[in-house]
Formats: sequence, C-alpha cells, structure tokens
Amino acid sequence: MLPGGQGAAVEQNEAHPASPRRGRPLLDLQQRFVDLRFGMFLHFNMATFQDREWGDPTSPPDLFDPTALDTDQWAAAARSANMTWGCLTTRHHDGFCIWPTKTRGASIGRTSHSSDVVHAYANSFRKAGLRVGLYYSILSLRDDIRHFNVTPAKVKLIKDQLTELLTGYGEIDILITDGWDAPWSRISYEEVPFQEIYRHIKNLQPNCLLCDLNASQYPSGGLYYSDVKAFEQNAGQKVPEDSDAPALSCVTLTDGWFWKQRDANGHLKAVTTVVHEWLEPLNRRHCNLILNAPPTREGCLAPNVVSRLEEIGTSWKHPGSTEKLSEHVVITTPNLATGKRIHASSYPDTVGPDEANDGNFRSSWYLD
Repeated sequence: MLPGGQGAAVEQNEAHPASPRRGRPLLDLQQRFVDLRFGMFLHFNMATFQDREWGDPTSPPDLFDPTALDTDQWAAAARSANMTWGCLTTRHHDGFCIWPTKTRGASIGRTSHSSDVVHAYANSFRKAGLRVGLYYSILSLRDDIRHFNVTPAKVKLIKDQLTELLTGYGEIDILITDGWDAPWSRISYEEVPFQEIYRHIKNLQPNCLLCDLNASQYPSGGLYYSDVKAFEQNAGQKVPEDSDAPALSCVTLTDGWFWKQRDANGHLKAVTTVVHEWLEPLNRRHCNLILNAPPTREGCLAPNVVSRLEEIGTSWKHPGSTEKLSEHVVITTPNLATGKRIHASSYPDTVGPDEANDGNFRSSWYLD
C-alpha cells in the first residue's frame, strides 16, 4: 500500500534501489487533475481505417494513412468546448503504435506516413494551453501479449515502449492503461506485474498519474491499481453517488470509440446530456469527464463533431477548482489470493471455500 508516497512507501523505497523518484505530493497531483474537470479522448489508431472498435492485428501498417492530419484542429475543438486536457490512444488492443517506436512493435515508422502522431498531438495541445495525457493498451494482439502467454521479453517490450512515450513527449499528466485485469483480456496484474510497471512509470515521470481503466471493479474504499479511479460509462460503469475518490469517467460523443464512416451523418450525444446529465453531476463527485471525439480517416475532426463541441462550450464554462480532495490510499501490491488453491475438509453443498477466492469482493466463506 502506497498512501500518497508516505509511510509504507518509505520502507519500500529503502528496500528497492529502483523505487520511484519523488515528485509532487500525490494528493496535489490528484487535485490538479480533478480541477481540470473536462477533457477530450481521442481514439485514433488502426481501427479508424477499418470501421472497427478493435483493429485487425493482421492488417499491414500502411493501412494507417491519415491524409490530412490536423492536430491543431483537435486542440482548437477541445478549447471551443472549454476542455482543459486531452488523451490520445498511442497503442490500442491490436498493438499498432502511432509513434515511430524503436522497439520491434508495429508502428507508423514502418509506413510511408512520416508524421509522429503522438508528437504532433502533444505539441498542438500544449500550444493551445491544454494538458496532455496518453492512453496505452497492455493487451497487444500483434505482439501476442495475451493471458497465459506473457513472457519477460513481452514485459520488457511494454516497459521499453512506455519509456519512449514518457521520455520523448514532454510532461505527461496522466497515463491511462487498458486491456489489463479485464474480463475480456484476462491479463492479470500478476502476469504483467503492476507494481513493476507502476514503479517504472514513476521513475520516468514522478508527476504522471496512472489510471487503469479496469480497476473500477475493486471496492470503492481505496484506489486499487490507480492514482485516479476510472469509470467507463459506455460499459455501464457508474460513479457512486457518495464517491469522494479522485476519478474520471469516459464516454463517447459518437456511438462508438473509433470513427466509423457512418458517423459523418450519425447520432451524436445531445448537449444537455453531456453537460447536465454527465459533466456537472460528475464534477460534484470529484470526477473528471473525458468525452471521446474520434478523428476521421483523414486525421481531422468531422464538421458535425466540431459543431457539437462548440455547442457544448456555449452551454458550459469552467467554474474553477473543485472541492478539496481527501487523501486515499493507493494499493499497487499483488493480490496474494489470486490463483491460489483453497480447500476445506467439510462444507455445505451450496457454500464452499472457493467463495473466499472467486474474484467477487462481496462473497465470503466462514468455517463452522
């Protein structure tokens, strides 16, 4: 347990020479993040060019070919909505990297497209006075990083790519990870060791918050495997009414995460829904709303998306800082029960010792 880098963390730092460098107090970083209130999620990757939510991992890298990339337009649209930060999908579940990685991973470096999308995005958002976040999927189908198939070499690939992202693009406020400890990926925090990755990130950028999108399943009393608790509205995850933990909630402006050709004339979320049903109530619960506005295959935002963002900005103005956060313990240590055998000599037919180790935090088993 690492309560804001204090207490137990001090003992751990003395025991591990590779422990995180110290940055600003965690509570200050969390407060700064929730005070941002409203951000832009940018799902832009191989799936954009395939009308899919997950890109095809067998597709050639040259399929990723934005012909009119305009990250300045992305930033201007975010400003028009009174957003304060952004987050770009640097690698999604298929494993394609939209920066020219020097690792063996597939990337734009192996295409005729010369632009480093991550570099262009980070520069445009900073130039517009917006803060910068990055998204990175632990699951990678191209690299065969899957459940029961994780090796030390694959963990090293993840760390090497995170090193590139956290040393080549300036200050990153938040790193959002995905495809980790999810029911659909099944890659546990033990297979790809969370604490090792967490320490690696903090060594590179001590002031970068880590948010894992799949950690909301853990009890609300602590920040399990995240500096900021995540809730994916599209998956039906709701921020509890009494939540006081620093959080983010992500949802889409279009019907899906990645741009589909039908979205040019498709349904967009209403301004009243975004502002009055989501943004304002969530902000009152120390929750930052991140609204996905996916770029098109050309690499720009479609006119209908740009217009809707302007309408949102007309309806909502940033009101300043939120209420002060209270400190929450951040838990990064391995779950000692995961995958362990459990037996009992006698128990009723309908209740067994497995209920102490079934992944359900509300079930339990007691000896007679």
